[in-house]
Amino acid sequence: MDMVDDVDALRLSLAELAAERDSLVQAHQEELARVKAAARDTVLAGALRAEAARLGAYDPDLVAAHVDRSAITWSEEGAPQGVEKALRDAREVRRFLFRETGQRLSGEAQESAGIVPKPAPAQGQDARQLPAHDYALRKRQFLAGII
Repeated sequence: MDMVDDVDALRLSLAELAAERDSLVQAHQEELARVKAAARDTVLAGALRAEAARLGAYDPDLVAAHVDRSAITWSEEGAPQGVEKALRDAREVRRFLFRETGQRLSGEAQESAGIVPKPAPAQGQDARQLPAHDYALRKRQFLAGII
């Protein structure tokens, strides 16, 4: 009888552990689904903001909040599709949120509107053409890890 009691105790323990494992797996799957949904929301919000800025939105965050997201689908790789069409539709409905395509702004107006101008291309320097004191200074900065 002692062996039968041990077998019954082991079966009971096995059933309890299996139930605990099942509940942990279910909790893990729910958490994974929540994290995936949050990641998709973040990716979609970034894509909407980037496309809204490209189309000339005054406030890309505001435009992204007012876009109809029902037409946006997801590719196999996890990239949103239909963002351009959704924002073109939003631009037709809410023209006041976008700049006119031909509209040019001055430098100060661009900064206040949040448009960052492109920087000038970097100019390469030839050490052989630098004056001696500039060469010595750049050499010290380079060796010190500053540049």
